[in-house]
Amino acid sequence: MTMTMPLDGIQLFALLASVLVAAFVRGYSGFGFSAIVIAGASLVITPAALVPALFILEIVASVRMLPSVRHQIDFPTFWPLFAGCVVGLPAGQYLLVHLPADTIRVCLSIGILLSTALLWRGYNFGQKMTGPLAGLIGFLLGFGSGMASMGGLIAMAIFLGVNYPVPQTRAIFVAIFFAMYVYGVGISALNGLITSTTLWIALVALLPLFIGIFLGQKKYLSASPESFRKLVLVLLTILATIGIARVLLV
Repeated sequence: MTMTMPLDGIQLFALLASVLVAAFVRGYSGFGFSAIVIAGASLVITPAALVPALFILEIVASVRMLPSVRHQIDFPTFWPLFAGCVVGLPAGQYLLVHLPADTIRVCLSIGILLSTALLWRGYNFGQKMTGPLAGLIGFLLGFGSGMASMGGLIAMAIFLGVNYPVPQTRAIFVAIFFAMYVYGVGISALNGLITSTTLWIALVALLPLFIGIFLGQKKYLSASPESFRKLVLVLLTILATIGIARVLLV
């Protein structure tokens, strides 16, 4: 029996290139992996096929990074954050299953643009992190990740807006992505979204994932966070704009 490759050459190139860039960002900052892959690869691969595979890759990325950040995780913030994810993620996946692919592409691209606008402006919400606020952020994180794999960027915008310490922010995102996406894989399986194509995409993306995370973690120890942050925002803005244009012009 011959196994048919579920992606053509252009789709495969878009996937591998997006994963490599996104894994570099993830290794450096602790977030942004799924948002970058979905903004780049969803130009040629449907979100319904891509998002569940990203859940698996997020788990692998978190396992790779957890040993280096485990002592910096703020668990009083982590638990309400995870509780919000538990509620938000199934709601987001419901929309993923029932909305057309182009609608999802536009929604995720607009969400990325709005999030990057907040980050560019450097909003400060004038309050400290609390349990209820962490729960709300967790809901938005789960909902956005379940629908379009861009919840992490929205959540990061809020974390930056409350001046949460950078090392603890990076650590808690690594931890929450592991917990949320283990849960998300289960929800995806219940919704019938885990297929042979899902596993194939996750498998072929492992090598660029590991390479990107390794290089990103090295960069984290040597580069200016502010300069790299600007580079990531420029990249997300460009990819999200292309995603909207592709739907509107085709």
